[in-house]
Amino acid sequence: MLRFAHTLAAAASVATLFATAALAASPTASELFFEKPYLSKIEPGTTLTYAYKHVTAEAKLGDGFDETLELKVGAPADDPSKRIADVLIHRGGKEGEAGPFPTMNGNPIALILLERDVKELAQLSKGSPFYLRNRVREHLASGTVTPARLTFEGREVEGWKLTMRPFTEDPNKDKLQELVGRRYEFLFSDAVPGGLYSIDVVTPKADGAANMIETSLTLTGASVAPAVK
Repeated sequence: MLRFAHTLAAAASVATLFATAALAASPTASELFFEKPYLSKIEPGTTLTYAYKHVTAEAKLGDGFDETLELKVGAPADDPSKRIADVLIHRGGKEGEAGPFPTMNGNPIALILLERDVKELAQLSKGSPFYLRNRVREHLASGTVTPARLTFEGREVEGWKLTMRPFTEDPNKDKLQELVGRRYEFLFSDAVPGGLYSIDVVTPKADGAANMIETSLTLTGASVAPAVK
């Protein structure tokens, strides 16, 4: 019995050691969102496709819509080791674009969603987009990061979940009214192209009975254009 107890204690110590090592290896929120070189791992000529959905509970909150976003990754002619990205936005029969984004770090799709998010917050609250953008950016740098698992193209992979609620303790939260409860969840994984798998932004009603606004973005696939001969 004593030997069994010692064995359990040793196993517990090993488990604690590995858990501590895993925790120490966890990326920070800043690393996940701003610093990881996601695009440098993507072959030029690759297109990443994302499904975007925006749902509102009332007309006064704006229109709901669905979109497809295509992140097209290329390389500058003078330096093939770098990356440059353009985004095509399809909504019904309409098409728009954003970029180019000359970047190696982060994923431009996330920045597009957050810029839209800030504009929506500013319109609904009549607040300053500069103030709101700074609050969101601050919390992106210090959000909570936890291990996560996600399914991409039929396989389960390891990743990280970044969560934040940037306005719950804001000194001006009374001006945001029900928008103060808005929460953000990002899923990242080095096992998916572009690093970013999904974003969910939810604004619950004050009583928690339902959601006022829901926005989601999810990576649906990646394709590589055939080489030009």
